[in-house]
Amino acid sequence: MRLSLAAFALVLVGSPGYAQEPGNLWEVTTSMEAAGMKMPGSTQQVCAPVSAEGPEAMAAKDDRCEVSDVKRSPGKFSYKVKCPEGSGSGEMTYQGKESYASVVTMTMDGDTMKMSSKGKRIGSCDASQLKKQVAAVEAQGQAAMAQACADVPAQMLPALLTTLNCDAKYKKQLCDRLGTKAGFTDVAARQPTGEAMMDSGTLPEAAKFCGVQPESLRERLCADASKTEDLNFLGAQCPALAQPIAQRECAGRSFSTPPAEKYRDFCNSYARSMMQGSGGDAAGDSPMPTKESVLQEGAKRLKGLFGR
Repeated sequence: MRLSLAAFALVLVGSPGYAQEPGNLWEVTTSMEAAGMKMPGSTQQVCAPVSAEGPEAMAAKDDRCEVSDVKRSPGKFSYKVKCPEGSGSGEMTYQGKESYASVVTMTMDGDTMKMSSKGKRIGSCDASQLKKQVAAVEAQGQAAMAQACADVPAQMLPALLTTLNCDAKYKKQLCDRLGTKAGFTDVAARQPTGEAMMDSGTLPEAAKFCGVQPESLRERLCADASKTEDLNFLGAQCPALAQPIAQRECAGRSFSTPPAEKYRDFCNSYARSMMQGSGGDAAGDSPMPTKESVLQEGAKRLKGLFGR
């Protein structure tokens, strides 16, 4: 999809497609790290032309990204790379002709991710097969990115759509879900964390992203909940409508005289809402996505840039 891992981590992509071109078969182990969290590594085999070496070979595969400031010394390369999604730098060192180590650091939307690779030559191969290998890796990357975008509406994190450069249809899906009681409940439960990615999933920010007024949306959903007798939503999100029901069905109840079964969940939701003090920020059924899960999406995005 963008730069394949075969192209970037190895920096060993020359011009594939030559019939029976002599090549080196490399076993490459790659790991990724973001915000101090290290993602599980992966190992794959890649066939690269014998003559391919250095970061310029990578740049030829994707005109969206530019490699510059290449510096060479015996067995060592350093360089800078700039892509639409972000920019960074890389360094790779060969240990003779049999192994190498590579570290690439990229900054995207204020977040820094590092990809470390180690490769060792394990034999010879036909480098003309590289094009098929790269195409397969890119197809996998595209599928992973598509799935990551498809998951965002359920996570209700608008900033992730921008970070992943998702198709506009996923914004519509997210905003459509915000207009449902389930989606509204998800975001209304969230409190600011100080992190832009996570805070994009709070009610004010999600509503702003979708171009709607939070209270107008709440009023519409509360009116619908009243008509359908959705007591749980009324108890958690609609204090004005819930108050008379709570006074009638919940007030003065105790362990020995609990509310009628129909109203028990409602009374609990209403009580939590009142303890929150806002009448609309009680905990919902779907929790805020964790920072770890968002970092995993970031890792998918970086893999989408550079392959798997």
